[in-house]
Amino acid sequence: MTEQEQKELIAELRMALERTPPGARRERLLARLHQLEQSHGTESFGDHVKALIEEAEVDAAGIAPFMSRLSNLLP
Repeated sequence: MTEQEQKELIAELRMALERTPPGARRERLLARLHQLEQSHGTESFGDHVKALIEEAEVDAAGIAPFMSRLSNLLP
């Protein structure tokens, strides 16, 4: 996955999360996504991808369309 594709995926995911009802779950997912964005290009990037996926597994409805593409971000 190219860097541009990664940026597009993260932007799409952010928009999808922002369309979900407000609440603690949404805020936790947005916080994980922010951490993922901040870690881009670092050794911890894969850890942040995993953390976002694990957080989303509890309630995967909002993030399910992105799961396979998020997995492509893993090294």
